[in-house]
Amino acid sequence: MTHELFGELRFKEADESWAGSAALPRFAAVGMMPERAPLTEEDAARMAVDMNAALENIKAQMRERFGDKIDKAFAEVDRAAEEDADERDPKDAERERRRAARREKNAALLAKGRFPVRIAGPGGSEPSPAQETAFRFLLANETVVYDAVLAEVWESFQSSFGQEHWRQIAGVKPAATAADLTGRFAITRLDVTREARGGFAHLTFLIESDWQDEHGLLIVYSPDAQTASWTSWEGLYDLLESDEPDEEPEEYIPTPHDLLLEAILTGDEPKARELIAAGADINALGPDEYPPLWISVDQMEVEEVRRLLAFGANASLPNPDERTTPLRHAKKLYRDMGFAPSKNRDDLMDSVLSIMREAAGEKFNDIKIQLEQIIQMLEDATKKE
Repeated sequence: MTHELFGELRFKEADESWAGSAALPRFAAVGMMPERAPLTEEDAARMAVDMNAALENIKAQMRERFGDKIDKAFAEVDRAAEEDADERDPKDAERERRRAARREKNAALLAKGRFPVRIAGPGGSEPSPAQETAFRFLLANETVVYDAVLAEVWESFQSSFGQEHWRQIAGVKPAATAADLTGRFAITRLDVTREARGGFAHLTFLIESDWQDEHGLLIVYSPDAQTASWTSWEGLYDLLESDEPDEEPEEYIPTPHDLLLEAILTGDEPKARELIAAGADINALGPDEYPPLWISVDQMEVEEVRRLLAFGANASLPNPDERTTPLRHAKKLYRDMGFAPSKNRDDLMDSVLSIMREAAGEKFNDIKIQLEQIIQMLEDATKKE
């Protein structure tokens, strides 16, 4: 599609957005992280020492809380990591070749002062007036927006550098001013959001840096308020309105089964008996519906299981996915929690369970008692069926 404002656009089905580029030379100048220089032996050794020191500090804190058993768990993690490292995917070389080709193509685009842009288009819809307004603001005020984004880049660095454990693990180097971050970050793309409900659009910039963690770094600029905020993918929805338009909610009309389940779980026995007499059935479920008894077992709710069985819940009724009955599921939970032998147990899981038991103390034993009570009730009910 050729758009009057955005130019040539291609629709990306995967993320429902239009892809293009725009003449934004300030952003294009920092659109790609420079190739990292190979580490010197001295730098590599220093980084290894720092990372080992940080890891040992974490281990010491966990030993203090959980005892020496934590060493066994770490040893198992190291063993698994070594096995993974030995299994190199033969497709890695082809993936690397494609990444290099994309990088070369992107570098050529940035060299022309063109910056990658995505415009959200749910369902293939064309850019909205609000998106056009936000983008026109950016074109007319690129320096203002760039300075605001750069200020948030600096704020995010200061936040990361202030976390001592992360600074040690990631080897984040210090910086006195934003100018010291040159070459250590890149603003790689602009997403123009679509706000069907709010009636406005934000400018969301994707950031790559040598201090961000696996949750990513985004900077959201609001043309309306002319302010910027840095966040992660997880925090993005705290800053943006839902893309979905307002719709009238469907009226909820409870079925006799819904009413019966509520009465049983709240302990309203007269109401439950009245509904059963009128034909309500606790086992009357749709094809994809989970039996209430299975759910109560999964949540280890002893009293709920007792009430449901008392009002006719079928202990042999399986869930629609794994096809496991409440009794089989309860026994699986019992094994998975380490209360009974399991053929699938491994050393790592044993170590993790040992740590959980130590941390939970008496509460862990309470779980064991709850599951034993549930299993006994289900076994008794199955014999009667």
